[in-house]
Amino acid sequence: MSQQTKLLTIDFICICLLIFLAYCNITVFYNLYLYLQEIDIPANWRGFLIGCSSLSTIAFFLFASPYLTVKNAIPCALAGALIMIGCGISYLYAHGVASLLLVRLANGAAVYLLSAGCMTLMVSRIAPEHSGQAFSLYSIALLLPYSLVPSVCDVVTPHLPSVAYTYRDMSLLLVPGLAMIAVISRRQRRARHGDASQPAMSLGEMYRNALTPRIGLVLLLNGIYIITFASLFFMAQGLFRSRGFHSVGSYFTIQMFCMIIIRLLGNRLFDKVHKVRLIIFSFLVSSASFALMAVSYSLVGLYASSLLMGIGMGVISPALYGLMFTISSPRFKAVNSNLMMLSLQIGNFLGPVYGAWVMQRVGYADLFLCNAGCCLVGIGLCFLLTSHRIDATRNIANA
Repeated sequence: MSQQTKLLTIDFICICLLIFLAYCNITVFYNLYLYLQEIDIPANWRGFLIGCSSLSTIAFFLFASPYLTVKNAIPCALAGALIMIGCGISYLYAHGVASLLLVRLANGAAVYLLSAGCMTLMVSRIAPEHSGQAFSLYSIALLLPYSLVPSVCDVVTPHLPSVAYTYRDMSLLLVPGLAMIAVISRRQRRARHGDASQPAMSLGEMYRNALTPRIGLVLLLNGIYIITFASLFFMAQGLFRSRGFHSVGSYFTIQMFCMIIIRLLGNRLFDKVHKVRLIIFSFLVSSASFALMAVSYSLVGLYASSLLMGIGMGVISPALYGLMFTISSPRFKAVNSNLMMLSLQIGNFLGPVYGAWVMQRVGYADLFLCNAGCCLVGIGLCFLLTSHRIDATRNIANA
C-alpha cells in the first residue's frame, strides 16, 4: 500500500465527498419513525424497520471485512452507490412491512459496500503523522449530514407529495458520486496502489484481534457514543413536538456548525494532544448536553444543549478513530478502522431501538438522562483503557 505524506489529495477529497453523500442517504431517514406512522405501519415494527438497515450493514462488516482489500474496494464502493440509488427510488413503491424490510436490508448492504470501501481506500493513503487530521476531516464528512440534512429536509419536504420523494431525491445525489469513484479508480491504476503483498486475513484473525482488551475497549467506546447520539437523532423531533416546538432542524444546525468549527480550528491538535484525554473531555461535555436537554423546556436551553453536543462531537470522533489507527499494528489498521465503522453501525441499529423502547416506557426526559449516564460510563472505560493492566507500556495513554 502507498501512504502519501500530503493529506489533501484528490483521492482523499473524493473519498470524503463520497462518504458525505453516503451518510446523507442515511440521515435523510431522521423522520422515518413519523413517516412509518403516517403510512400505518404497526408501532411494534417501526423501531426495527429503522434499525434493520444497520443490522444488515453489521452482518456484512462481521463476515466480509477480512476480504475487503484495496484491490476490490473500488468495485465494492461502486456497487454500494448503485444499490443505494435503487433503494432510494424504491421508497415510492414500498408501503408494507415486508417490502420496507427488503428495501431497508438492501440499503444496509449498500452502506457497507460504500462506506467500508471508502475507509479501506483512505487508510491505505494516509501517513501515520496525519492520522488525527485525516480522521478529523473524514469524520466531518461522515457526521455533517446528521446536522445538515434535517434542516434542509424540513424546508424541502413540505413542498413534495410525500416524504418518500425526499428519500428518492437524496439518493439521486449519489449519481455524481459515480464519477468520483471513476476518478479514484483511474488514479489508483496510474499509481498502482494495491495490497498484493499482504497475506490474506481470516475471520478468526479479525475476531481475535477485535477481542484484545485495548481494541475491544476502543470499539466499545465508539459504540456507546453512537448509541446515545443515534437515540437523540431519531427521538429529537418527537421531543421538540412534545414541548411545543415544530422544527428540530435548528438544533442540528447549531450542533453542526459548532462541530465544524472545532474540527477546523483544532485540526492539528488531534495529532498533538493525548487522544484519551480528548475522549474523556468529549464524554463529559456530551453528558452535560444530554442532562440539559432532559430538563430544558425553552429553546434557549435546548439550543445550549445543541452547542455542548457540537463540542463533544467535534472532538470525540477524530480522537477515537485516530487512537484506533495509532494503536493498531500495520496489518490490522484497515480492518480495525472498518471495525470502528462496524461499531458505528451497531450504534445506529441499537440507538433507535433503545431510544424508542426507553421513550415509550419513561418518556423523553428520562431517555436523555439515561444517555447522560451512558456517557459517564464511557469516562470510566477510558480510565480502564489506560490502566496498567491494559496499557502497561503507556502507548495508549501517550497516543
